[in-house]
Amino acid sequence: MSFSVNTNVNSMNSNLYANQNNLNQSKTLSALSSGDNLIQSANDAASLAISEKLLALVSGSGQAIQNSNESIGMIQIAEGAIGGIEDNLQRVRELTLQASNDTLNSGDREIIQQEIDTLLEGSDNIASSTNYNGINLLDGTGGSAGDGTFVTQSGPDAGDTQSFQIDDLQVNSLVGSIDVTTAAGREAAFSSIDDAMETLSGTRAELGASQNALMSSIRNTGLSQINAASAASQMRDVDFALESANFSQQNIMSQVGAFAQSQSNVIASRAVSLLG
Repeated sequence: MSFSVNTNVNSMNSNLYANQNNLNQSKTLSALSSGDNLIQSANDAASLAISEKLLALVSGSGQAIQNSNESIGMIQIAEGAIGGIEDNLQRVRELTLQASNDTLNSGDREIIQQEIDTLLEGSDNIASSTNYNGINLLDGTGGSAGDGTFVTQSGPDAGDTQSFQIDDLQVNSLVGSIDVTTAAGREAAFSSIDDAMETLSGTRAELGASQNALMSSIRNTGLSQINAASAASQMRDVDFALESANFSQQNIMSQVGAFAQSQSNVIASRAVSLLG
């Protein structure tokens, strides 16, 4: 009479299932503790690669929005300063009109000229000193190229840029010299002041359009950021209810496996004692 003992095979199977269950428990605990379903690439390599690209888009969009907001702040500073120059030139034009009236004598015109010189000096100070983060805005040297062109990285990818131009608005470039003490000087002053006012108005219009474009870019980039974050969240965020249920099931399986393994060891021990 013969018989076989397969308890060793049963024990090996129990060990195999126990090890697998331990791995599953470790994976579930990692997901629950981190809140990230893709903390390991082995979980889903393809989804991990896609989600990482989406997260890069999210962070890049956030920086692009900050860039645009900073550029809007810079534009507002520049526009406010240009408004100050415009106010001064408006007053200079009024004084030029006053000096053109023949009810004034040469002494009166000299006094008017002194006020004009003071206004022009003030405008020049505005143009030369207005800056953002140490970058001169109104002297034609701003921007990376040093030519008054300011570029904003307004999107998350290369080439997602917007730009605006601020030329040299210092008095020498804007109106040159103004002399209202002579008839020829007053005539030339009207032409140069009107040209300067047109330049300032055109610059302010461009700055306003650029500010609106940046605000539109912020809205669009923000929407893309929200959508990308939502898509990444769907891939990576842990379903706590599901993972908690899995963890409970794995605990039960672990206990069952331990019991089965202990029973297998008892049977094997009894079989050995019978053979003895």
